[in-house]
Amino acid sequence: MKESWGVWPLALVIAACSGPRGSLYVTSGASDAVVVLDASDGSRLAELSLDRRVGELDEPHGVAVAPDGRHVYATLAHGDPTLWKFERAGDRLVGRLSLESSGAARIAVSADSRTGYVADYERGSRGAPGEVIAVGLHELTIDARARPCAAPHDARPSPSGRVVAVACSHSDEVVFLEAGSLSESARAFVGPEPGSAGAPRYRPLNLAWVGDDLVAVTLAASGEVLLLGVDGEQRGRAQVGAGPAQIAFEAGSGRLVTANRGDGSASILQLEPLAEIRRVELGVVRPHGVDVDAASGTAFVTYEGEVDSAGGALAVDLASGRVLWSVAAGYYTLGVAYAPPR
Repeated sequence: MKESWGVWPLALVIAACSGPRGSLYVTSGASDAVVVLDASDGSRLAELSLDRRVGELDEPHGVAVAPDGRHVYATLAHGDPTLWKFERAGDRLVGRLSLESSGAARIAVSADSRTGYVADYERGSRGAPGEVIAVGLHELTIDARARPCAAPHDARPSPSGRVVAVACSHSDEVVFLEAGSLSESARAFVGPEPGSAGAPRYRPLNLAWVGDDLVAVTLAASGEVLLLGVDGEQRGRAQVGAGPAQIAFEAGSGRLVTANRGDGSASILQLEPLAEIRRVELGVVRPHGVDVDAASGTAFVTYEGEVDSAGGALAVDLASGRVLWSVAAGYYTLGVAYAPPR
């Protein structure tokens, strides 16, 4: 809707007072870098190189800011799958760990900032079990490994750090592991007619905990979000846009947000009962990553772009669904992590 000129000064004052602040870390898969943006307007602050093999594209995939705010972690997916550690003060590289795996998708950090979990997502696995790797983040050591299911794409610890949920993208399952040993505690199919390993019907892709015993899962092939208890029982199911990729939970309002890769939209959901309450047309190609700033009620979404055009990031006000800004930021942009002001 076109707004009158008289409204703009007030709108700008409100945005300046209550809009997002802090930084965004965005992975640029086709340039082997993490791009750092100003969360308030998307302006570029820095670029962190993850280019170990000049001339080869190793595709940075996941990125996470530790809850204590001190470090940023990023995964390099191919070539020699690696976890990179940056100090937020100055965005300085302070460590790097070879994961000795076939691939590396997202990185999730425990609430105490001590342990990271990396899902070994291998797209060509054809149903063979893939790894989940627990990393001690202080010294960058591999503390445990497990092979719970086919092509795990996201392994995410609960708020208490007791349980790790794993989205099994090639076997239509979510597996729950004990955080210390990575031994299995529960397993659940995500639909009544699961596909066989290597030929998923629902394709669970990413996760967001909404409490210590309840996790939300995106089902990319069926265009749904599923709520699962740690006992494997289904607690809710809702249709969203096509091909939901990442999902984030905004605890202040109890809203979930998905980036819908298949139709260029984002879905905003309520929890009780689980239902989509707004779908935002983003006007970009292949939305993929999403994170939230609870203080301002803002979602940040990355979009991949096309083979010959840039990807980027945008900010969405969750209350109104309004896109606050949108910028190009690299190529094949997948992961995004929000960091509040220091």
